[in-house]
Amino acid sequence: MKASSGALLAAMALAALAATALATDYKVGGSDGWDTFINYDKWVAGKTFMVGDTITFTYMPYHNVLEVNEADYATCAVDNPLSTHSNGSTTFALTAVGTRYFICGIPRHCLNGTMHVAVATVPFDPTKAAPPAAGPSPASAPLPSPPADAAVPASSPAADAVVTKPPTGASASNGAPRYQQSAAAMVAGLALAALAALVVA
Repeated sequence: MKASSGALLAAMALAALAATALATDYKVGGSDGWDTFINYDKWVAGKTFMVGDTITFTYMPYHNVLEVNEADYATCAVDNPLSTHSNGSTTFALTAVGTRYFICGIPRHCLNGTMHVAVATVPFDPTKAAPPAAGPSPASAPLPSPPADAAVPASSPAADAVVTKPPTGASASNGAPRYQQSAAAMVAGLALAALAALVVA
């Protein structure tokens, strides 16, 4: 009985970890962010937001993000927001199935027809999870080596790239965030941990 309980616990932990590892952080508006000239209906089209994903609004100080209910979204009403944010970068965790509504509370920014977005969240499905942003194959485009005394700038992903986000505080034994490790390495590590849990039980 002890061994089967340990196996069940290990399987549940593996499933939860897989869902978290595949979570996606969507940058609202892509590289343009949260601004008045973006068509957010087009930005949302074709995206599948799943429980565990996050959405991040990046905006200038003359904008804000209000989460509102459906009625206030439909009329751009700003008097009773569920939450108000104005720090220039706001991330919302999509923790439940359903639709969440966001508007800019600055006069006429929502009413002009652009600064509003509805995000419909569906249950997590690993077969539909957004893959990490694809980059060029290292073998297909070798980079020239810089001189030994040259400073090498840090690279950063494109602002509108879909970035797989690790859970808070998660890192692997090699020090790299989990989203930068191969899935095979993660699964192998989890399998070893499950096996160790079964042996100890």
